[in-house]
Amino acid sequence: MIAAQPQLSRSEWQAVSIAFKDVAQCGCTSNREPGKLRKFYGVLTGNRAPRPLADQRLEAIRSFVCSTRRSRKPAEALVPSLRDQGFSPAQVDALALLSL
Repeated sequence: MIAAQPQLSRSEWQAVSIAFKDVAQCGCTSNREPGKLRKFYGVLTGNRAPRPLADQRLEAIRSFVCSTRRSRKPAEALVPSLRDQGFSPAQVDALALLSL
């Protein structure tokens, strides 16, 4: 039996792309507030930390991809969030492989 290939929608692929750009440009931020130094740097340079995506499903992808790329290992703590948004284990595995 051949397993079905995991599919992502166009907007989901865009969330992956946004995450890649976030990591490349300035790194992804965590869910905590930026420190004084980061705020000061932002004021001086005009660089702002990436804001969360409005769609929770897409933000789950972005967060998972950012964290996985940053740590160079799958962000296991964020898998439940992806699963809660309806992603299959195959889709989560595919996102992890893309992000390493």
